[in-house]
Amino acid sequence: MKKSISAAVVAFAIAIAAPAAAANQAAERYVDQNANAAINALSTADLAIREARFRDLFRQFADLQSLSSFVLGPQGAAALRADPALNREWQAAFLDYAAAVYETQLDRFRGNEIKVVASVDRVPDKDIIVTTEITPRGSTKPVMVKWRILRRGEGWKVLDVAIADGGNELWLAQQQKRDFAPILGPRGDVRALIGKLKEQTAQMRAQLAR
Repeated sequence: MKKSISAAVVAFAIAIAAPAAAANQAAERYVDQNANAAINALSTADLAIREARFRDLFRQFADLQSLSSFVLGPQGAAALRADPALNREWQAAFLDYAAAVYETQLDRFRGNEIKVVASVDRVPDKDIIVTTEITPRGSTKPVMVKWRILRRGEGWKVLDVAIADGGNELWLAQQQKRDFAPILGPRGDVRALIGKLKEQTAQMRAQLAR
């Protein structure tokens, strides 16, 4: 009788674990394919074509709707809901800015391959951290890059990325939210933030062109 109960428990555990394992594998494949596509796009010689390709990939890869709201906090998000025109302006400015941020962060890995090394559930089958490694140009020491992947319908989207370099792990979206808060102020001044992001985007583009 005890053996039967133990066998049933094991079978039940396997039945529960199987979908989760499949979800992790799907998330890992998603990161492997799309992150490497982004890295490959950075090798394009023509800067205008590279920028356009990377922006398109970022739009497909990232959960822009959630990300663009998260970085604003409650007050900023409320301002967008109250003003559709402002929301459209913000979405365009944030896409340009975010694509430039990720392009800048990943540019030092250009020409190399991202390798998936592990994944762990935050919420099984819904919210998964995929850990990858990639070696920067001119270095022999790989850097860990973590991708927070959320299930969206039948597919996956990236909400945040952390680059663990020199012992520090910096989650980009969380840092952006902290950086944006003083500019937004207590009233959620999204228009002021849009102006600041356009300046920063131009600076990053100039740096990438060197």
